[in-house]
Amino acid sequence: MADFSGGPGFLAFVATFLMVAAAVVLMLSLSRHLRKVRTHPPEGADAVATASAAEAAPATSTDGAAEEPGKPQA
Repeated sequence: MADFSGGPGFLAFVATFLMVAAAVVLMLSLSRHLRKVRTHPPEGADAVATASAAEAAPATSTDGAAEEPGKPQA
């Protein structure tokens, strides 16, 4: 069997280092972006969120039963 005297080499080290550096930069960028989105919602987002929640919630009558979408309310 031949003696193994080499390794992946310097080029493989540089490629791995660049991949790790790119991953770190992307994670920091994502973290910064998510922080900005969480702390500064766009103008009017509260009204839109409230309207969306009202549409998503099923309509209930006074007896607690869910209304059918096509049925007129009594």
